[in-house]
Parts: sequence; structure tokens; C-alpha cells
Amino acid sequence: MTIRFLLGFLLFLLSLPIHAVQLEGLYSAEVSVADQSQSARNEAIGVALKKVVQKVSGRRSALNNKPLLATLSNVSAYVEQFQYKKKVSKEGYWLIVRFQKAALDRTLRQFDVPIWGANRPDVLLWLAVDDGNKRFIINESSSAELGSLLKQEINEAGLAITLPLLDLSDQRKISFNDVWATFPDEVKNASTRYGVKQIMVGQLLKNRQGWRFSWTLMGTEGQKVGFEESANNGAVLQQAFVQIAEVLADIYAPKGTLMLDMPIKMEVRGLRDLKQFIHITSYLSALDMVKKLSWTQLKSNEAVLDLMISGEVRVLKDIIALNEVLVEDVLLNTIEPSVVMGPDVAVQALEPTLYYRAR
Repeated sequence: MTIRFLLGFLLFLLSLPIHAVQLEGLYSAEVSVADQSQSARNEAIGVALKKVVQKVSGRRSALNNKPLLATLSNVSAYVEQFQYKKKVSKEGYWLIVRFQKAALDRTLRQFDVPIWGANRPDVLLWLAVDDGNKRFIINESSSAELGSLLKQEINEAGLAITLPLLDLSDQRKISFNDVWATFPDEVKNASTRYGVKQIMVGQLLKNRQGWRFSWTLMGTEGQKVGFEESANNGAVLQQAFVQIAEVLADIYAPKGTLMLDMPIKMEVRGLRDLKQFIHITSYLSALDMVKKLSWTQLKSNEAVLDLMISGEVRVLKDIIALNEVLVEDVLLNTIEPSVVMGPDVAVQALEPTLYYRAR
């Protein structure tokens, strides 16, 4: 009776999603409207849907897909709910729209637009600002106006970004000049305490023409650099974060991936107890790539899991590496699954096994 109860309880817990590692609000958007008329609402819902497509895919370029936009023009087929919020200091309203995940995902896949799951890398942002009056590194307690702009553009790009604390520990390791010059050793040393895999360094400068934003993204895949210019700081931030999102989406939701359902096995060693096993299986079940999960063996400190994933094994490994849940056993994970190309489809020739250790 006790074993039967534990197994039933375990299966129940496996069905529960984990929200702690998920980026919220990907399928929602907020748009300004003058009134609550149907015509204003329909137009705003169309704008909101485009914002959501950009967030879900991680790519503004997806909005250049004319056949996709034509299909999405029937916006009512995708709306889950909407509500109005009165603006505080201005006339008009904010229309908040939430869209149906399943319906939108199905349409995006139909037009080969990759879906970037809610489990996204945390990006540490070191942003040095020279606004003509003062020079500073921005953090959570920086100016309300700039902080609000940052939050808005980060949200609309579908990014998870952390700002440094800039406490005494940070100040001993890094200075404004280090960030302004993008000295890599100083930046990486100061970033160690935050435990992130992606670091963004930016320089936001106000000059006679407007604003210039230069940025560098440092990650395990190397460095990407860019710069944006505009008459206002909101526009340069938007343009930069859109580019950053595209770079990261190409890593964690690459284009051209055959989204075939593929079975894999995963061996997890070093389990301390049943609670940790439940945590790990619940975490894996919550990943968008994982369509099904079951377990075939459960020993004292080891488990064998059967997963059905949609996409490439490499991408799944990159996503798992973002979180402090599992550590890859690199020595055992040396066999890549072979792929046989047929006339119409790639066929998986070998069901791979991934080897991990519980943290």
C-alpha cells in the first residue's frame, strides 16, 4: 500500500509544472488605445499579436513573413482574454491581451517559425551611461525614467535580464571606465558572483545627434557586437534588445531545425532522495521541447528516463545547461545521434542516451 501510494503521488507531482525557471508573459502584450470601441480594440489586438509573435519566436524578422501575417490577420482566433486598464496620468487606456499558446504555436510551426521556449538564459547587463550631465552604471535603483524604459524594452524583446547590485563587492571589482571600455577580464571577474552564462556590456551615450548604444554580448559561443543610433534612448534600447534576442534565439531555438518528435533516454546519477528526483523530473517536464516524460528505472541514487522531445538534442543540452538542476557528464555524452537524410525527412538512426548528474 505504501509503495502504491508513493507511486501515485509521484505521478501526480510529475504532472505539475515548475514556474520558477519560466519567463512569464510571453503570450501577453499591452497596447495603448484611445477608447474602448470595437474598432480601436481590433486594431490594438493586431498590434499586440505581432508583439507576442516577436517575443515567442525571439525574432522581429518573423514579422516579415507575409503568409504568416495573412493567417494571423484573423486575430480573434488567437485571443484568450483581454482587459482594459485606465492610464494614470494620461487620457485613454491600456489594452492587455493574452493569446492562446497552443493555437499560436501551431500556426508558427506551420510557417516554420521557431518557438523559443519560456526557459530562457539570464543575461547580466553591465550598462554604462553618459547622459551629458553624469556618468554611471545602471542598476535597480537608477533613475526611474531609464529604469522604466529598460524594463519595457526588455519585456517586449522577450529577454530575461539581471542588473548588477553595484554594492561594495561589485565596486571593488569593476569601475565605470571598465564597463565603458568593455575590458573583458574585469567584466567577467565581476560577473562571476552572478552565475550567468550570458553577459551583455553596453555604453549608452547622449550626443548632439541623439543617443548611441554600443553593446557586446559575451557567452560560451563567443562574442557578438553591435551599435544603434536614434534621436531618443527608448528607440536605441529597443533596437539593441531586438538584436540580442535574435542572437540568443539562434542558439536556443535555431532556424531550420526539424521539429520531429524524437525519443531519447536520460540517465541521471547522484540522486540524494525522492524529493530531488521529483524536482528534476518536474523541471524537465516543464521544458517546451519535452513533449512526454516517463521513467523506466529508479534505483537508490540513479534513474533512467524516457523523453520525447521536439527538436535537436544539442538544443536540449544547451537549455539544460542554463539551470542549476543537472550537470552534464561530458565524458559519457560523447556519442551524438546519427541522422539519415531521406528524400523528404531526416530520420533518427540512433536513439541517444544523455548522461547527467544531479546537482
